[in-house]
Amino acid sequence: MDLWQIEHIIKIAEEKSITKAAEKLFLTQSALNQQLLKLEHELGTSLFKRSKANLTPTKAGEIYLEGAKDILRIKKRTYSRIADLTDGNKGHITVGFTPGRGPNLLTKIYPIFHKNYPNTIVEPRELSVAKQQPLVASGDLDLGFMTLFPSQRTSDEYVKLYSEEIFIAIPEGHAVNKYAVEKDGFTSIPFFALKDESFILMNKDATLRSILNKIFRDAQFIPNVLFETANNSTIMEMVKTGICCGIVSNYTVQQYQNCGIKYYSFPTPLYWDVVVSYPKGVPLSKASKLFIQYAKEYWVNK
Repeated sequence: MDLWQIEHIIKIAEEKSITKAAEKLFLTQSALNQQLLKLEHELGTSLFKRSKANLTPTKAGEIYLEGAKDILRIKKRTYSRIADLTDGNKGHITVGFTPGRGPNLLTKIYPIFHKNYPNTIVEPRELSVAKQQPLVASGDLDLGFMTLFPSQRTSDEYVKLYSEEIFIAIPEGHAVNKYAVEKDGFTSIPFFALKDESFILMNKDATLRSILNKIFRDAQFIPNVLFETANNSTIMEMVKTGICCGIVSNYTVQQYQNCGIKYYSFPTPLYWDVVVSYPKGVPLSKASKLFIQYAKEYWVNK
């Protein structure tokens, strides 16, 4: 298998179109199409089903793509090990970040990392935890920075960076604030006071949401959800208007101080972990270890 050819066929599968793949690869459509036809002739079978809408892999195509991705992962890990051995500082790291806090983390630590590893390419990918985890498992992501609860970990490797509390956000002038309770250094709101309140919550596929659903069930009430969002800032801006309550992490709380919102712990304080995950059984390169180190230092000093 030719490595360039492999990458081109994978790009066709990703884009589901020869035209779009050719644009991404800076090739002409006819040149890429000829590559595919030549490979299919060599294999004696079609790799894609052609339709006006898109291209989808045939059974043979699925087998080819599976093997092709394995080959590229082996190449990447081999090059990474050689770079570590020679201190050549060359390599490629694919890093997943959640949309909320990922961009801020990347812009703070990438300049420092790049200074030490100028020849290592960092490919950032903005993805939810649910989308990161299978990519880490398959090796398509070298590192995945995530926020989740211990029960949501997969069988891959995890390095805990720190724990973070989850808070209930309530408009400052809301009548529910009178139910606040001080206990063991925490100020909390009992759940009975929230049964008739409106909420804006994160989408159902968010790691926080699945845990909240269980907490609500255990408290024996169904929250009145005005709408769902993928953006914590949307929740906070709505809470600021006074029309609803929200549930957010301390990271978001720190960005919305002194703006007419009060924050309360859960009756039993709730925490999740900020972690970095990587594929099980795959040793971390020196560059990856340094990237994780900078990320941990960033969060500790924040």
